[in-house]
Amino acid sequence: MIIEIIFCVAGTLAFAVIMKAPKRDLIFIAIGSSITAVTERLLSRYYGEFAACLIAMICLSFFCEMMARILKEPTTVILMPSTIPLLPGSSIYYTMLYAAQSNTQRFIDYAKSTLYTGLGIALGAVISSIAIRLINYSRKD
Repeated sequence: MIIEIIFCVAGTLAFAVIMKAPKRDLIFIAIGSSITAVTERLLSRYYGEFAACLIAMICLSFFCEMMARILKEPTTVILMPSTIPLLPGSSIYYTMLYAAQSNTQRFIDYAKSTLYTGLGIALGAVISSIAIRLINYSRKD
């Protein structure tokens, strides 16, 4: 599991460098990707892919919001590269492979996995965005 996390962080940093993320943000991108990788890997064993991705995305969103305020830059600069460990790359690949091979049962299994992961990421982003807006709104009053 530790090796997976190290490769997730390394892959995220490589992606961030290729996408020309600011150099001063690379350390925060690495921290964000390690938050997502560790959270997702630990929770997926016990709660499944959906809950693991949902909670990992919520944790990441709060971290990125905090860092954006400290660094005075948009949240997405750190958020977008840091979500790389959550993306369901292998399950998308196997979904398409089994669809092409007409292996219906395996196709359905991997399609559900891909769907649950994507829904967890999306719902986590929405929940944290709403929570952050509510917190900001309550501070203004």
